Amino acid sequence: MISLFVELTLTLAPQRLLGLLAHPALHDALGRERLNAVGAWINNVFMLPWRQRRARLSPRDADMRAYLRTHFCARPFHTVETTHTGLAFVCCPVWLPKPIGALSGDPQALWNSAAAREIRESIVDGSFRHCDHRTCPLIASRALPPRASAQAQQMIAQHRSGAPAPSPKYVVLSHDKSCNLACPSCRSGLYLANKAQQARLDALMESAILPLLRHAEEVVITGSGDAFGSNHFRNVIKRITAGEYPGLKIHLHTNGQLLDARAWRDLSLEGHVGGVQISIDAARAATYAIVRRPGNFARLLENLAFVKTLRQRGAISHLHFSMVVQTANFREMPEFVRLAADHRADLVSFNMIRQRDVFSRDEFARAFIGSPDHPEHLEFLAVLTAPELKASIVDWGNMDAFTPAGRAREDGERLTA
Repeated sequence: MISLFVELTLTLAPQRLLGLLAHPALHDALGRERLNAVGAWINNVFMLPWRQRRARLSPRDADMRAYLRTHFCARPFHTVETTHTGLAFVCCPVWLPKPIGALSGDPQALWNSAAAREIRESIVDGSFRHCDHRTCPLIASRALPPRASAQAQQMIAQHRSGAPAPSPKYVVLSHDKSCNLACPSCRSGLYLANKAQQARLDALMESAILPLLRHAEEVVITGSGDAFGSNHFRNVIKRITAGEYPGLKIHLHTNGQLLDARAWRDLSLEGHVGGVQISIDAARAATYAIVRRPGNFARLLENLAFVKTLRQRGAISHLHFSMVVQTANFREMPEFVRLAADHRADLVSFNMIRQRDVFSRDEFARAFIGSPDHPEHLEFLAVLTAPELKASIVDWGNMDAFTPAGRAREDGERLTA
């Protein structure tokens, strides 16, 4: 059976094959375990090198090279991210697609691997050669801190000393894809880990995840699915809130469908959460039904009202609403800022939809409103002139790479609710 998949891989585009592997009918016929293993193999053998090549070929004109030589990124020096393919990274794998090693190994050896040092060296020498300059929002929007800053100089000196890197302060958990939604910008169908998979994930929690959290200050749950839609991540949260990690703050990343008063109480989250990021992608119920299926917009609004109370009483220190900008929702960007302001959000971020493994070329072309060749691109540019989008709570993420120079970086005043 495995040989059949190898033959398919050689004859089909890897992106389309990954989409095929996600089809529920194939899961039922051949078994999720086998398909997940093949999917991870395709991702690591084909898609990862493709992303690395894309990063190497991302635009690097003289102006960008000069900018990077005078700026710094601390993420590879203090952040580690887990992934469902079994590999670990020191940044978002889309923005910096070079892994530092396998999660199954010793956590300290992983953090100080040769690959990890090579990535840090690329920041120290100012080349940022492993980064995708187009998809990274900090590079695309030129939001990196200056190289001359005290923090940057301290990290550079520590790296050049040759001593082992200090333990990561920030851990992003993205090793379980389980989610209660199947957003087209992310995946082709619903995915929930079965009992056998959950058992393996919980074993990984004991051997690799919890050791990474021992000296961390913040853990992000999750960058791969939903913090509340994953039974495994619920187990991780319970371990953290049980008192074993008193100095560790949780940063929740969720679609908001399951973040209600009951979940807050059942997981003992009071006093353990720093920030909350809610991925919404729409400001209207009809659009939400398309881009966040099978989500319920009325339920979302109820839960947002609850989260608003958390922010108002200081139970969370930061609230972030995010949108993946695409053809289906770009007209709602101004309304989305208003929605965020009405719920006391500290930040509302926009990032352009990106080419995912589940998209065909035509599907992506229809969704990618950032292309000058898109038939609605001029209307998109007109939307960007809306006064709401000049609010100080707006973070343009990687949007600068897809808009006229300077338009996405204009400053404005904070909206008042």
